[in-house]
Amino acid sequence: MKHSSLNHLLIILISCLTFVTTNTLAVEKEKNPLSTSFEEIELKAMKDFSVEKKNGKMHIGFNYVIKNPNKMAVVIKPSSLFLTIADQGCGWVRIEEKIRIKRKSEGEYRFMMVGNTENFVKSAFSSVWGLLTGNGIDFNIKGKLNAGIFLFKKKWKMDYTYKMTNEEFMSFF
Repeated sequence: MKHSSLNHLLIILISCLTFVTTNTLAVEKEKNPLSTSFEEIELKAMKDFSVEKKNGKMHIGFNYVIKNPNKMAVVIKPSSLFLTIADQGCGWVRIEEKIRIKRKSEGEYRFMMVGNTENFVKSAFSSVWGLLTGNGIDFNIKGKLNAGIFLFKKKWKMDYTYKMTNEEFMSFF
């Protein structure tokens, strides 16, 4: 009988400790969420454009200057983004390979996007005015970038416009 009372007391004590610990962790999580949330990467600039036509597709390469304020590396996963050149929609382009952004750093990362050649030709006619005036041509990428840190995934909204020089634009053709 004595063991039974001790067992009940022990079970009550463990239950109380579990309840207090669970509540403490819940309050602590509200104050300081676990690492499931992370800061957005900063897309700073685009440079060094290259264009290549392969198998009826346009392969657009450029370096993106990216700042990662997080304590862990961010991996950008294959994503589809909408490309607009000179206010003319060129359709969806795809980042096909993972890109690992180093932790707590700012650096250049090579992006390679693949899209339909026909859509790029349409943008050429819309860009003639920009070429004639010498004002440059807007190159806009918009959509959701799939990325993650370790096991946690996130979709970052992206809307970045780069003013291409005439030389950069002409490299498309």
